[in-house]
Amino acid sequence: MAALTQLKTLRSKESIVSGITNRADLMAAHEAGATYAGFIFVLTSPYGIAIEDAKEIAKDSPLKHIGIFQNSDLADILYVVNEIKLDAILLNGWETQAFITKLREQLPKSIKIIKIAHWKDDAPKMNYQDVDFYLLGGHVGEILEPNWSLLKNMDLSNVFLSGNWKDSGLLPNIQQQPLGFELNFKMSTAKMHLSH
Repeated sequence: MAALTQLKTLRSKESIVSGITNRADLMAAHEAGATYAGFIFVLTSPYGIAIEDAKEIAKDSPLKHIGIFQNSDLADILYVVNEIKLDAILLNGWETQAFITKLREQLPKSIKIIKIAHWKDDAPKMNYQDVDFYLLGGHVGEILEPNWSLLKNMDLSNVFLSGNWKDSGLLPNIQQQPLGFELNFKMSTAKMHLSH
């Protein structure tokens, strides 16, 4: 797994640190160079956060905010959007195109939609309409064994890569840099060595 301290070395435009559960986490993510603080609104996740806690942490935050949801009801997502200033929604479940279209219709245009694309799939689905960006990763809190060969012919200009992979070894020298990386705050403790 990539370490939080390595965010600045990953040579990307954007970075998400998810699993923020307190103000100290948020400030550590900011100091490490994160662009976004990710609040996980998944009740079953050990990295999850209550809406009221996220609302308090987000006050006067130096970072943009992402609400992370997994198979949530549309009404639940819209409730959170009304309670917390979010810059993006990350759909980390099996949300359908119809669901995404309804969400886009009801979200303010300024809020981006990010959709999970699973690294375990031979051909991750990355052709949804009304999606601004993709996260090539796994489910909330999942430690990954990435198939790096998938990146060879993939356009990564609108893709965040999850840094929550099993081995703390080498990030391969990929031809195109992704839009950014995503790390889970609580999981990002191991070192990652970059190839040049």
